[in-house]
Amino acid sequence: METVCFVILHYGDADVTDACVQSILRMEQRERIRIVIVDNDLHESEEHRQRLSGRYAHVSGLYVLRIEENGGFSYANNKGYAFAREQLNASFVVAANNDIEFVQKDFLRGLDEVYREHPCHVLGPDIVRRSTGEHQNPMDVRLRTKEEAEYTIRMNRLALKLYPLLYPALYFKLKKDEKENTLRRTASGQFDKFQEGMVLFGSCLIFSPLFVSEEAVLFEPETEFYYEEYLLAHRCLKKGYRLLYAPSLRVMHESSASTRKSYQSMRKRIRFILERTEKACSIYRKMIDE
Repeated sequence: METVCFVILHYGDADVTDACVQSILRMEQRERIRIVIVDNDLHESEEHRQRLSGRYAHVSGLYVLRIEENGGFSYANNKGYAFAREQLNASFVVAANNDIEFVQKDFLRGLDEVYREHPCHVLGPDIVRRSTGEHQNPMDVRLRTKEEAEYTIRMNRLALKLYPLLYPALYFKLKKDEKENTLRRTASGQFDKFQEGMVLFGSCLIFSPLFVSEEAVLFEPETEFYYEEYLLAHRCLKKGYRLLYAPSLRVMHESSASTRKSYQSMRKRIRFILERTEKACSIYRKMIDE
């Protein structure tokens, strides 16, 4: 019996995390399931973090792993993955944001069927944005080029330099991009087809025994936020690993629920995106050169 470990990255709202946990606990084949909640909420009080651990003290097969260093998304997920792989001997590792809800009770049976028919290293389910119905997978049909990464770096540096003047334009561009992205994905109609070699959306990624048996980390090199999906796809394709989008597996996603509480100011959120994307693109550019 192959163990499936769900690594949930907790940040911000314990109720959002609990909704994700409860959706997993409702699944069939509960005996195969292990859950690791990675508590990445370093800014919360000790009392608050203790309450999160105590909330699940009675749940068999559930572990709360505290992060004590501010390493961001990649770092925290790598810690959870290492625990699942080395301490729990997981065969499959499902890395999910805490605002993911698993709506299929027979999710594990579906996963077994997909893996049996399409042996692969990394799987991406159909991720549906609850508020809009947008299908967020596949995230991209191809890797970004070095030139595209360099262009993003230049534009972000310019935007940060002139941020007070450019903020209104950046705000409207972000809103326009989000709307156009939703319309593009919905209109493409590709979300209902199995696809290989795509860039898979990072809010829910499934790592198969083929990946887990070979790889000690999920995200390498680590970025704090952004471009993790492109770095992962580049690394996998370079190694000859199969990336598969599997629409028969479906989850619901409440986008940004984990960070909305902490970045209520749109001005702060846009600056945060610019800074982290510029840093992540620099890492991605270097990786392409290697």
